[in-house]
Amino acid sequence: MKNIILVLLILFLYSCGYSTVYKTKEIQDFQITITNMQGDNEFNNLIKNELNLYSNKNAKKNYNISINSDYIKNIISKDSSGVASNYNLTLSTNIQVNLNNNIKTYKFKESVNIKNNTDSFEQNNYEKNIKRNIASIIREKLILKLLDINDY
Repeated sequence: MKNIILVLLILFLYSCGYSTVYKTKEIQDFQITITNMQGDNEFNNLIKNELNLYSNKNAKKNYNISINSDYIKNIISKDSSGVASNYNLTLSTNIQVNLNNNIKTYKFKESVNIKNNTDSFEQNNYEKNIKRNIASIIREKLILKLLDINDY
């Protein structure tokens, strides 16, 4: 019985036809060049790496992008001993896009509330993971904006 379920599961997953949403040739007809990065270096590098996935080096359209990010970690609440128990992480990003001297500015702001972990190593890894996820979200939003520019 386990073998039948395993075979059916493999056949189902093999034939599901998964592909990424924006990874088609017609959509990927642009190159993204990051000209300037200011603010939180770690977050800027995450966004840069995310955008490089969608950049086509041989495309005719070249977007020059300037990134300015701000990472803020605020204490929301403290426990009875005065130690921070909850934080609010806010990542604000201003992205300036230049295509053929047509400049557009986009502002993205993502905020997440997290609990403090007593293990600082795990806490740092968790925050880095959140930054990675937010960089991916901002990349998706920016790609949608770039595709909207392409339509005009």
